[in-house]
Amino acid sequence: MSKKIEFYFDFLSPYSYVAWTWVRSRPYDFDFIPVSMPAIIAAYDTKGPAQIEPKRNYLFKDLLRFTKMNNIPFTTPKQLPFNSLYALRLSLKGSAGSQQKEIIDVIFRAGWEHGLDIGSDDVLKEILKEKKLYSEELIEKMEHKNARIELKSNNEMALQRDLFGVPSFVVDGEMFWGNDSTKYLEMHLNGTDPLDKEKYEQFILKFTPR
Repeated sequence: MSKKIEFYFDFLSPYSYVAWTWVRSRPYDFDFIPVSMPAIIAAYDTKGPAQIEPKRNYLFKDLLRFTKMNNIPFTTPKQLPFNSLYALRLSLKGSAGSQQKEIIDVIFRAGWEHGLDIGSDDVLKEILKEKKLYSEELIEKMEHKNARIELKSNNEMALQRDLFGVPSFVVDGEMFWGNDSTKYLEMHLNGTDPLDKEKYEQFILKFTPR
């Protein structure tokens, strides 16, 4: 039996998009979990990468290098930053149902491949209609209070897993953060994780404030 991998993401995060290009091509059993990156960052009383100018500029260079070397189409949405809450609620399991993977893929591609404004309700509806994923039922579920409750629950679950950013993967209680951690995730799955758990425990004991 394959292990369930929790994939936490936000459409606002370009690294979530890059990680998604890996996720959508893998045969693993994923649980797609949309979360609000600003809410997670705020929980730690810190700033997001885009709020620190030198870090933002460096990360954009890193994205351009990585996507070029890995032949990943990459642009930026028309508006950046943007409010991703509408897109997140559309992609919730409770809203999207069996079409969740397709809806996530369409939204990511629209913003980070084609440069559309995926913070716009109208643009998102047009995208879904074009791909024949739009339905009144989807919109009703996305606008219902249950969608807000589900997204809040996802955020809370992410924090319970000690997530501090996206994209993140969780399997067997082990977290892997960032699109560049996928190689370690795969090693964990096939039993070759290079993590020295004894050294890790010693490190935690030594540096945890008492």
